[in-house]
Amino acid sequence: MAMLYWINGYKAGRTERTGMKRVSSAQAYLLALVLIGLTGMLFLEPWIVRVALLLIVVICGYTAFKLQESSVREKQHQELREQEELAQRNLIQVINRLRHDWMNDTQILFGYIQLKKFDNLQPYMEKIKMTMQQESNLSKLGIPSLIAYLLLFRVQSKSLELEVALDEEINLGQLPLRSGLIERLVRQTVECVQAHAATSDDESGKLSLEFELQEDGLLLDFVYQGPYRRDQLENAVKEMLRSHAHSSSLENSDWQEEEAVITVRLPFLT
Repeated sequence: MAMLYWINGYKAGRTERTGMKRVSSAQAYLLALVLIGLTGMLFLEPWIVRVALLLIVVICGYTAFKLQESSVREKQHQELREQEELAQRNLIQVINRLRHDWMNDTQILFGYIQLKKFDNLQPYMEKIKMTMQQESNLSKLGIPSLIAYLLLFRVQSKSLELEVALDEEINLGQLPLRSGLIERLVRQTVECVQAHAATSDDESGKLSLEFELQEDGLLLDFVYQGPYRRDQLENAVKEMLRSHAHSSSLENSDWQEEEAVITVRLPFLT
């Protein structure tokens, strides 16, 4: 079935590319006719011929313009389809990861039951309950694009394990901050840590993120555990925050051998 979808997608893409090539060829012919008509108007004397050539120029020019407009619309539609397909693939990845985690938890619970280790059931159920509450709080952050980024990063990243600590609900979308500021700083900080982590193929670092709401601002508290290039990461974080100096500041930082703490303050707008 997957192969059939791939073949149909390939055929559809090939058909679209062929259609766009035909439109481009037609536009080239029409422009050539326009140039021929303009040249004829310059050198031919009878006014009837000039009027005829003028009509040809106008009709061909208008047709070429409409073809160009149609080509632009088709390109935009194709880009939208590609974005939708990417969003669908990302959603499927997240669902598969959640299904995989639930299967693991279910197998562990069944294992405890089969081995009659009933004392282990309650603490493990408490762990599942806590995870479910964390996921619920994550889904209520109030910034859909940030929620999608955090969920997808946890699924796709191999070198960096991202954990979002949310002990209570917090709606970031309602805070008096610049639009998009929280998401940009979270993305850029996570990418800085990922770029300068010194993990190997068989190991991964761990980055935890916590949002702390205060009376006059919001704290983004990042804690990375694992090997990393200290000087490069420290400089990259400072350079990143320098570009946001008008809307954020480095509240605290601590650079240890295999642990880095980065706390960013976002003061509320007044």
